[in-house]
Amino acid sequence: MGKMTYSLEFKTQVVEWFEQGATYIQIQETYGLDLRMFRRWVRKYRDHGVQGLVDQRGKARGMSKGRPRKNPMASDERIRRLEAEVEFLKKLLEARKGERRRIREKQ
Repeated sequence: MGKMTYSLEFKTQVVEWFEQGATYIQIQETYGLDLRMFRRWVRKYRDHGVQGLVDQRGKARGMSKGRPRKNPMASDERIRRLEAEVEFLKKLLEARKGERRRIREKQ
């Protein structure tokens, strides 16, 4: 059988009944709930109240989505840096071409 989704109202009602004295066995016999799942509900309810029972699946946590950048750089700053790198590499290539010419001329 597939996973069941339970409403916040249902979870709250069952957990509050348990908190008023119902046993795990009564809960299981009455509602047919998996005891591990129900224990999780009770723990969340005790830690965070009714808000702890809200289904959090599929929701982003916090403001960030994904891995934070190591060194966030403004796009225009990055462009300037890359242009400078290109110029450096062009000069390096020209210098190496010049070295090759000199080596050939000596031979």
